[in-house]
Amino acid sequence: MKASLILAGGKAARFCGEKKAFVTLKGKPLLQWVIEAVQPCVDEIFLSGDEDLKQFGYPVVQDKFADLGPLAGFHSGFSLIKSEYTFVTGCDMPFIQPDVVTYLFEKARGYSCCLPREGDFFEPLCCVYRTEEVKSCCNTIIEQGKRKILTLIHCLSNPRYIPYEEIRRIDPHLVSFKNINTYEDLQEITLKMEGIL
Repeated sequence: MKASLILAGGKAARFCGEKKAFVTLKGKPLLQWVIEAVQPCVDEIFLSGDEDLKQFGYPVVQDKFADLGPLAGFHSGFSLIKSEYTFVTGCDMPFIQPDVVTYLFEKARGYSCCLPREGDFFEPLCCVYRTEEVKSCCNTIIEQGKRKILTLIHCLSNPRYIPYEEIRRIDPHLVSFKNINTYEDLQEITLKMEGIL
């Protein structure tokens, strides 16, 4: 079985406190874009965030630790997931390509994770992880007082790095990695989708 964990918590300060999951792009919440992208690729979906996410129709996992950033979502989400491998992404990445998700699952087999990487740049929120190993590493990292996702990657015993060039064969413009952080990003993307830019 395969799972997806979509991180949809956080304060979204750059959206004036509005939750990113509910920010709309072309009339549809960002989180719904992500759900529809990953749904064909997995057997189960979990949402990490507050109870108001239940309206999207999937199990919601709330953080058990405050001020840990995405790592808190990893910890809570992976504690419930039973699937052997889990694709993790954020609710602000609406252009994830299902073929990229499927490819990462294929390449993750036998590894701790399958992580897109180019030089010093990583995409830990467009990555497939071996569930049980992440559970163990999250506990270790939190006990050590650490909070960075990169620390989690370094904890994994056998990560597999996939060059961006391989991803470009499926997703030429790497739109799967595009996230929307501000209203300016949202406006620019909307104009591009309407063919104005």
